[in-house]
Amino acid sequence: METDRRIDPKFEITALQRHLEKENKSPLLIFNKVNNLRGELSPFKVLTNLFASRDKCAVALDLDAEQWRMETSFEFAKRTGKQIDPVIVDKKEAPVKEVIKVGDEVDLYDLPVLTHHEMDGYPYLVDAVIAADPETGEYNSSHHRMLIRGKDELGLWMSPRHLWNYYMKAKEKGENLPIAHIIGHHPSFYLGSEALVSEDTDEYRVIGGILGEPLRLVPSEVYGEKLMVPADAEIVIEGEILDYRDAEGPFGEFTGYYGPQRWSPVVKVTAITYRKNPYYMNILVGHPDTSILGGIPKEAGIYEEVKKSVPGVQGVHFPISGCCRFHAYISIDKKVDGEGKVAGVAALPYHDELKHVIVVDKDIDPFDEKMVLWALATRVQATEDVEILEKLRGGTLDPSATIHAVGDKMIIDATRPVSRPFAQRINVPQEVMNRIKLEDYFDLGGK
Repeated sequence: METDRRIDPKFEITALQRHLEKENKSPLLIFNKVNNLRGELSPFKVLTNLFASRDKCAVALDLDAEQWRMETSFEFAKRTGKQIDPVIVDKKEAPVKEVIKVGDEVDLYDLPVLTHHEMDGYPYLVDAVIAADPETGEYNSSHHRMLIRGKDELGLWMSPRHLWNYYMKAKEKGENLPIAHIIGHHPSFYLGSEALVSEDTDEYRVIGGILGEPLRLVPSEVYGEKLMVPADAEIVIEGEILDYRDAEGPFGEFTGYYGPQRWSPVVKVTAITYRKNPYYMNILVGHPDTSILGGIPKEAGIYEEVKKSVPGVQGVHFPISGCCRFHAYISIDKKVDGEGKVAGVAALPYHDELKHVIVVDKDIDPFDEKMVLWALATRVQATEDVEILEKLRGGTLDPSATIHAVGDKMIIDATRPVSRPFAQRINVPQEVMNRIKLEDYFDLGGK
């Protein structure tokens, strides 16, 4: 869907996305006339809702839209295992270098940066941030929020993961950490940025695997080959994380709650480069647009992890009801009693935000939440089938965890026992289901 009607990036685009969300609609949205942060008409078009449905992510991975269920996660897992080295291109061949602004020319207020929610303290950038390990040169790409502090300053919130570790390594060297914020690229770039891989894995190679071709890179304007950036991005904002902190937040997070204000590092912006007639890509945090983007890579990773212990794993789903972070539904072809809990134990360490794992039999589709809850209702006795693990490391944005992100985790084994008889599910003979068609008996009238 596309509109030429002028719109303000403060709340108004989010309001339209919420209206569509309430109607269970998730079209790609393009806004051709959007105000910048001065209230003037911006030359940047805004594109959003790119990840708001799994079928879009399936197409991004070269699958049919109908393959939006586990096939999407299987394909992601397969590509993660086939990493591809990036290639370096000349600046003249890099679309992101068509317009270059450095030094005093840098002005973040020219951008149509969105303010998503009522209590968001500032407009926020919400896309992928890339940086190189100061010791090894390996690249990390991950999603972070960055508030607009001024025309050339940002405030960056980081969880204690790879980018934070890079920042601390640079700090120990007495250096600032160069970073780049990537606004707009192939959807697989952002899916690849959500892959959970070890810190010594170069994520540019991982993204190449997800793309199915080498990621094209070009030296950054200010940091040269010390910071290679994607040549085919729409917009790249270069900068460096300073050894200085200030207040950041609140911000409406993926949990559906506001993340609190914290003391966070400040980023000095040194350059902005972009295509002619660029799209400003927005990811709506706290809604399906960000939930699904983060969920598919985690499903793929947990599937591969559980398969090491439970070869009969059939599928893994991170439902939107759990923000595609906190809940995992795992289906297995159970062979022996106890295997359900083994699957849960294998899954929990994979990501600190995962809290609740429900394991079901292969006759339950993990993407059909009604059936998962039916299995929970009919195949679980709490004293036998529920395990609670207390005081484990959790997610820093989980509003129910302690201030130190410590909380409890739970495994629910909703599988049928193997060692004793269990009631059979009701069914209609499949031969009759195949033979009897609704349209042969009723005028459906398009309903």
